[in-house]
Amino acid sequence: MVATFAVAFGVVAGTSACSLIGGRPVSQEETTRTNLANQRKVASLFLVDYPHPELTAMRFTREGERPGLGVPWSVNVVVTVAGTDYNEILATNDVWGGDRLPELHPGSTHGPVTVTYSDGTAEVFQ
Repeated sequence: MVATFAVAFGVVAGTSACSLIGGRPVSQEETTRTNLANQRKVASLFLVDYPHPELTAMRFTREGERPGLGVPWSVNVVVTVAGTDYNEILATNDVWGGDRLPELHPGSTHGPVTVTYSDGTAEVFQ
């Protein structure tokens, strides 16, 4: 009985933590808008850090998230360089990782890069 009460209390506390702490619930629309803005931000940062001339496309495969415990918002993206796809993880703290990308040569710049966001919208970065 005590164990049942403890589990029930934990579930109620965990699902209502925002109201207990005074936070406000976040709508899915607001979350999606924030995630899309973060996708654009990390795409811009990545293009500055990796200006490969044969980089032609970036495609976000999910919205992204902040996993918690001080970990920054991050997202998965497929980066296309010279016709080959590379799986990368980009984060808002300007750190990224994933598959080993082709080497950059000093003074490299990227051409037009089509960035496709998780909602299917796209834009070209020059």
